[in-house]
Amino acid sequence: MPSLRAIGFFTNPLLLAGIAFELVFTAALVYVPPLQGLFGTAALPLDVVALIAIFPLLVWGTDELRRLRRRTRKPAYN
Repeated sequence: MPSLRAIGFFTNPLLLAGIAFELVFTAALVYVPPLQGLFGTAALPLDVVALIAIFPLLVWGTDELRRLRRRTRKPAYN
């Protein structure tokens, strides 16, 4: 499997639009006061948002390292 860098980040605009919609929709549910009351949500403190923002980068980086290892590993012969 090629890495995201090899494929290109902007090669799937529909996926990017879906991710953008998801982020905007989630932010609206969490931060717009009428929606907070309707769905029972509360705004997250900035330090929590900063901590959560790290996790997608960790998952992406780990996946890229796994792909690199699979590409460079020599096949095992019995």
